[in-house]
Amino acid sequence: MTFGGKSYELDDNGFLDPSDQWDVGFAEGMAKDIGIRGDLTDDHWKMINYVRRKFLEDRTVPMQVFACMENNVRLHDLRALFPTGYHRGVCKIAGINYRFMYEHNYWLTYETAPPAKPRYQLDALGFLADFEEWDEDFAAMAMYELGSGQVLTDRHWQVIRYLRGYYAKNKNIPAVYETCQVNNLSLDALRELFPAGYRRMACLIAGLPFFV
Repeated sequence: MTFGGKSYELDDNGFLDPSDQWDVGFAEGMAKDIGIRGDLTDDHWKMINYVRRKFLEDRTVPMQVFACMENNVRLHDLRALFPTGYHRGVCKIAGINYRFMYEHNYWLTYETAPPAKPRYQLDALGFLADFEEWDEDFAAMAMYELGSGQVLTDRHWQVIRYLRGYYAKNKNIPAVYETCQVNNLSLDALRELFPAGYRRMACLIAGLPFFV
């Protein structure tokens, strides 16, 4: 592949390999090649430089959910910036090769983040064993897994904080209709936020125990 008169070696999947060929010219050329119109903006470069820094300094590729969280970027904004996606957009432009991501299994869910998941004790059903151990990282990781890569929005957080506050006070889970009423949501809207179910998704993400 040639950009600006300079040739770069790519692997069979179209990713830069070896990665040390990367330079700004490659990033700008690859961005155009994958369909990004116009010049790369500061918002593009913020994500590209973040991914490259993590790759060079930590030899890792952050999961999409953490990349968004650490850069204060919403998932739909990331998709607008990089229409081909996180791995085939951000990571590809940043010069991370496919082989590295494949070998390290960074394509999948939070199972690929070994420093994170062992922090939490889960019961046999995957619910947090201790209500007090919950934190926002757990919620983000659980959402990423249960929501097939989605990130939490303000509406998700509104429901999650309500559930945690209710349980802390009452040691019980509010009825689904009460949750909808208090948070000004229709039942369909709640289902859109938590498609895997009220108890098995919303309550799990909020760190509430499983009740039969």
